[in-house]
Amino acid sequence: MTSIAPTDPVVFDETAVYAPDLGYWQDVRKRFFRNRLAMLALCVLALLVLIAIVGPFIFRGDYKAAVNGEQLLRPFSKGHPLGTDDLGRDLLRRVVRAMGISLRLAAAVTVLSTLLGMVLGGLAGYFGGWIDMVVTRVVDAIFAIPYVLIGIAFITIFGAYFWVVMVTLVFTAWVGTARLFRAAVLQVRSQDYIEAARSTGAGTPRILLNHVLPNALPPIIVSIAFSIAGAILSESIYSFLGIGFIEPTPAIGVMIRAARGQFQEYPHILFVPASVLVLLTISIVLVGDGLRDALDPKLRGVS
Repeated sequence: MTSIAPTDPVVFDETAVYAPDLGYWQDVRKRFFRNRLAMLALCVLALLVLIAIVGPFIFRGDYKAAVNGEQLLRPFSKGHPLGTDDLGRDLLRRVVRAMGISLRLAAAVTVLSTLLGMVLGGLAGYFGGWIDMVVTRVVDAIFAIPYVLIGIAFITIFGAYFWVVMVTLVFTAWVGTARLFRAAVLQVRSQDYIEAARSTGAGTPRILLNHVLPNALPPIIVSIAFSIAGAILSESIYSFLGIGFIEPTPAIGVMIRAARGQFQEYPHILFVPASVLVLLTISIVLVGDGLRDALDPKLRGVS
């Protein structure tokens, strides 16, 4: 009879981080950079962000005051490449600052709503029980209320200030992240390496940070891109409806709202801010779509 040599006992290292390895992220990077549409969108987005950052220093001047006696000028007029609006204000100066406002607001909203959604969704998905029930009921309740009504209530009470619009958007944006991260955590917590970590006496903070978070993070990376685009669109909708930023703040929605009366005769005053809004949102969405395909190659049939 053939004897079987004894084997060493398997020891589980509770300090190890069980997350997608380096090779996985290298593959993600390669797939993302091979996506030509995502690369084009990333270049457009980078250009717009650069303009929003350095534009105010290049195109200086008072963007709130008339520069030509309140005369509406068409594009390519002398000294005004994009023309002026109905109050004689330079459109180039205003749209550059509008991009800055939208991007700053979207970045702040995305960071805060993502952190809040990950914390509450992660706790609900990992612990379950009454925590999951409370978080789920709150998420369902907020989802049931149209976000425009929430914006009207918040802004009417506290005023159309930057921080009020930001808090309003965070209040309506975190629920989507919480629902997504909860589902990811529910899937991860049932894996064998989570049970192995528990059996070795690893504490809850270690398990959450070293094992759950790295494996549940990929869907959130994609969600961040769509959250930025959603925040920009939501802010523009609020301003267009007159419940967000108001004149003379050069927000994109404010500029589109002000252009309604003259766009048939002077279409550029509507075309300029609308084009910026479309370029910003579409480029961000395409980058997010590229990240989604790179993080989950099965979506494109890549094994």
